[in-house]
Amino acid sequence: MKTNSTFTELLMIAVMLSPLVYLAFIWNQLPAEIAIHFDLEGNPNDWQRKETAALLFVSLSVILYLTLRFLPKIDPRGQLQSANYQKLRFAVTLLFAAIMGWLFYMAAHRAEGKLSVGMLLALIGLLLAGMGNYITTVKPNWFVGIRTPWTLENEVVWRKTHRLGGRLMVAGGLLSALLALIVPLTYKVGVFMTVTALTVLIPVVYSYIYYRQEKAHQLN
Repeated sequence: MKTNSTFTELLMIAVMLSPLVYLAFIWNQLPAEIAIHFDLEGNPNDWQRKETAALLFVSLSVILYLTLRFLPKIDPRGQLQSANYQKLRFAVTLLFAAIMGWLFYMAAHRAEGKLSVGMLLALIGLLLAGMGNYITTVKPNWFVGIRTPWTLENEVVWRKTHRLGGRLMVAGGLLSALLALIVPLTYKVGVFMTVTALTVLIPVVYSYIYYRQEKAHQLN
């Protein structure tokens, strides 16, 4: 995927707009109020008028697009202008669009909220896996990646940590997505949070240990 190409931007915009196009087609099928939030058992606990909800989702889509589009412009190290970053943008935009589309589908078909919990957690797991595929090669920067004091201090520690962290995120994301679909509802969120926490915490601990080893090696 080329960096800053017209095709790339048109693709991002098309993906961003796809759930909104779907929303226009099903507009008359939606109830006057739709659920926009669910508790841990999948029961809806917050509703908005469909006009307000549509405006909210449009605003979030625009904010997400602009943030990801111009983030490289304010990175002091200028390390985010890469094809890999465009892949990350695409993955985040695609998964966000999928989540919005699923919520619209749920509202239009009066589907059970309990079904939404597993699907939404699975989509978040896939997003985590997509991000992990990117960060294995991300260069040191101030916005994206595993930014601990030790990775920002030492480029070798950054590279080693992101190589491990990226692989764990891919494996953990795919595993959590699978478990979100097959684990009983009572345990879905707990299992998902446990896998995700381990995926995030292990690279952080590793970065500290490896940093200490590097410092000890330099002193010797």
